[in-house]
Amino acid sequence: MTGCSLDSTSASRAVRSFWFLGLLNNSPWVLMLACATDISSGGVALVMVKISAPYWFHLISYETRIYTTSVAMGLACFLVGLGGLLRDGDGGGARDGVEDDRGGLGLALELLGVSFMSFACSLGESSLLALAGKFDSMVLPPIAPLESYRVISEGSMESANIISGRNFGHEHRLDDDVNEIESEYDAGKLMKKVVAHQRSCITAFSSGTGLAGIVGYAYKALFSNVLGWDLSATVWSAMASSLAYSFIYRRGLHCTDSGTERLVQLGTGPPAAILESSLFVDEYAIHDRRRHGHGGEDSGSALEMSNTENVHLRTLQRLRTDSSGPSRVVTAFDRLRMVLSLWPYTIPLFTVYAAEYMLQAGVWSAMGFPVTSAAARAQFYHYSNWTYQAGVFVSRSSGTLWTASLPILWLMPFLQVVNLIFFWLDSLHRFWYNYSLILPCFVAGLLGGSVYVQGFSRVNMDMPIEIKEFAIASVGVADTFGILVADVLSLFLQSCVYDKHGIEGAVVDCPVNI
Repeated sequence: MTGCSLDSTSASRAVRSFWFLGLLNNSPWVLMLACATDISSGGVALVMVKISAPYWFHLISYETRIYTTSVAMGLACFLVGLGGLLRDGDGGGARDGVEDDRGGLGLALELLGVSFMSFACSLGESSLLALAGKFDSMVLPPIAPLESYRVISEGSMESANIISGRNFGHEHRLDDDVNEIESEYDAGKLMKKVVAHQRSCITAFSSGTGLAGIVGYAYKALFSNVLGWDLSATVWSAMASSLAYSFIYRRGLHCTDSGTERLVQLGTGPPAAILESSLFVDEYAIHDRRRHGHGGEDSGSALEMSNTENVHLRTLQRLRTDSSGPSRVVTAFDRLRMVLSLWPYTIPLFTVYAAEYMLQAGVWSAMGFPVTSAAARAQFYHYSNWTYQAGVFVSRSSGTLWTASLPILWLMPFLQVVNLIFFWLDSLHRFWYNYSLILPCFVAGLLGGSVYVQGFSRVNMDMPIEIKEFAIASVGVADTFGILVADVLSLFLQSCVYDKHGIEGAVVDCPVNI
């Protein structure tokens, strides 16, 4: 949008907005987990949104998606609250058949509401992560004596070229200008600032989602356990979050919701070529890392990503404007190829989510002191999950403090699998069996949260500018599949622990003799 201010003040407001939107996006879902009787059906909507996102997100604006998310959240809270009211009604003087009908309708409304909330949270998370990546790529750091930045739409590039004094076409390569740029400005220092800013909005959103786990359960505990509100009143009170969701987006992020955009320098400072297109950030970042690979936290990035970069750059070269006329339409098969090429990011995210959800649902739910006490198992499950959520919040808030290389990104899921094996063996043989186990629970949260924020940050930093938003939205499906796999495998992990200690209540039979 022409004239949208992207100075340091509005950029800081955007970071705060992403944090609050992350909190509001996930905390209602956590509240549903804490309140709803049966949530299994909600996973269907979540999977459908995330797996299909790469094929239709580009057709619908961020504004439409965010407002749809807000409406779905409010509708979900209303339906779950209404369902709880029908199920928990006193039914005074009613016949048994009428009560059964009310209870059945109430359960159906609850499940429908949970499905709406699952749809809303998955749509919101995928959209906001992509928008955060877009904003991180657009907003460049303040560099004295630079005064401000302004977004100019693709249709206004003529005026942009006048301001910059240069005339770059879409296919212009900036490598020839590197020497000139370096002579006029310390490009290495600029790129350090750019790389740091390319993580701020994604980190803010991730931090908000990390705190959502704590806030959601605390909200339920406060209103239900302390104040004595029933399920309906508790969930209905959360409808206000859907209004806040739309309001925060409108005030903090709406002005960036446009098509292809460029950044144009206003005032004096480093060469306008640096700021003319966010495409420069990607092209020059790769060039700079290869020239100065001996220093900096991303020094090995070019070598690690060379093969993956080549795949995406070849795909983009084939899709860009050719000599015969307009750009070729990107087919569903093209999009599928690009989704599959993102495996360096999706596999770690899938693995860490599968491992940590198997920990939560399969192992921690089968531990207690003593393990034969259902109350003790519930208490340990409660404490372990609170500790885990604290670790998630800490690690998801650390995205701007450090950058994980691809080997580190792959190492963390491996450590989470080791953590899972340790807890499962300990639950069977009890060689370390007391409440000090909450310490490795905290570590599990640190590992899971780090893979989340570092994974999406690396996607945003490593991908060419044309597919950043697409790539971020595509990678998000990995965590969903990890959760689905964990939902199944955790039943068997729990059943083996129950079988080992003679506890009844397992849903499935343990497939091996323990």
